Amino acid sequence: MPFVKWGNAFFDVDNDGWLDLIFVNGHVYPQVAALPSGAGYRQHGVLQLNQGNGTFCNASDQAGPALMQPRTSRGLAVGDLFNDGQLDVVVEDIDGAPMILRNRGVPGRHWVSLELAGTKSNRLAIGARIKLSAGGITQTDQIRSGGSYLSQSDFRVHFGLGTATRIDSVEIRWPSGTTDVIKNLEVDKFYNALEGKGLVPFEQIRPTVPSN
Repeated sequence: MPFVKWGNAFFDVDNDGWLDLIFVNGHVYPQVAALPSGAGYRQHGVLQLNQGNGTFCNASDQAGPALMQPRTSRGLAVGDLFNDGQLDVVVEDIDGAPMILRNRGVPGRHWVSLELAGTKSNRLAIGARIKLSAGGITQTDQIRSGGSYLSQSDFRVHFGLGTATRIDSVEIRWPSGTTDVIKNLEVDKFYNALEGKGLVPFEQIRPTVPSN
């Protein structure tokens, strides 16, 4: 209740297989800073860790001092900026420079990242649904356009795998209605999937630039 919330995302910050929640805040009117209620124009961000039992806990003060800085934040996007298997966060403020929150990760936690390209479906595979089974747990995700205030997160789909050391299967339901199933994948890797072809080298899904 004390916050005016803007950009937000569900993402697995600690790669344990459970989606956590982050959101950034900032009031609309600078004049509120003078009110006795103490709402504040600049407000810090909030990180809620998924406990895996249907509840979340506030871990904002454990996420580093940058998240706790009072700011007038608006946009928030998530992506693996450094290609190290950890999801990072980019925050945009209304009156300042952007901020990158780099995720240093948790030792011993595994992950996998999938980049999809459609053929019958749209090129970015927006709307594709992915179901992954590993370590006795099934996770699902969907490729989305937008979803956070004035922001677009990484189109690659990232799954935290906890201590699982092998991926049993990945099922991709494409917007066209077709389904691809990929089995027995290694963890801690980036994969590229082309609709109807399964896993392919990155060169096969790289966008081409028309020649003049």
